[in-house]
This record gives sequence, C-alpha cells and structure tokens, in this order.
Amino acid sequence: MNLAVQVSMRVLAIGTALASMGLMITNHEVASVYGIAFEAKYSDSSAFRYLVYADIAISALTLFTLVWACLAVRKRGLVFALFFFDLLATLTAMSAFSAATSEGYIGKYGNTHAGWLPICGYVHGYCNRGTLSLAFSFASFLLLFILTVLTASAARHH
Repeated sequence: MNLAVQVSMRVLAIGTALASMGLMITNHEVASVYGIAFEAKYSDSSAFRYLVYADIAISALTLFTLVWACLAVRKRGLVFALFFFDLLATLTAMSAFSAATSEGYIGKYGNTHAGWLPICGYVHGYCNRGTLSLAFSFASFLLLFILTVLTASAARHH
C-alpha cells in the first residue's frame, strides 16, 4: 500500500476526529422556555461525552498507527497489527457516532412515547454545532473504514 495515501488519510482522520471533538466540547447554549432559562451543553448527554472521549482515543490511536504505518512499510510482519489497530479505531468511531446520532435525533424530534420533547426549536445554535460535529465524526469513520479495507488488503497480500 502506498505510504503517501496512508499518511494523508490518517492525518485527515485525525483532523476530522479532533474537529468533531472540538465542536462538541465547545457546544453549549442558554435558552428560555416559557420564562424558564435552561442550558444545553454536551456534558449533559452521556452519548455526547462518549463521542468526545472516543474522538480523543481515535486521534491518539490514529497518530500511533501513523508511525506504525511508516514502520510497516519496512517490516512486512507489522501489517496485520496495523490492520487490527485500524479495525479497533473504526469500530470505536462507528459506535460513538451511532450513539451520538441517536441522542441528536431525540434532541431534534423528541420521543413522544417516552414523553421527551424536542429541544432544537429552542437551541438552534446548539443543534447546528452538534450536527456539524456529527458530520465530522462520520467523515472520520469513513476515512478509518477505507483505511481498514486498504490495510486488510495489504495484509492479505503479505
């Protein structure tokens, strides 16, 4: 597998994961509903906190695999380990994105069966930043998925 492709995709994956994390960490808004003020912030949601922690772990792991990929070019036996780490990062990204997306869906549309009302009508900026964070998270997942397929193919050929 081409080292330039490896490096560029890993750097992009790190960048998108960090962008997702940064947007989510700084995401908060205060609104007033029927004269009662409330604050919407990412830390109130366990799924959003999980996304932030997962983005940190994905960035660190992908940085580690960036170095590992450079070594794997020289030593053939390291390619399978690279595949394993890529798979781990991909699965983490997928689970965090899925959990945060389900939480975002409830925030946007509510859940009438559980009696949860949508909040995005009151905190537009919060929901928009959350959506943008999820878009970066999904981009990170896609990049990691493609990397996993590429390293699986490379491991098969060695």
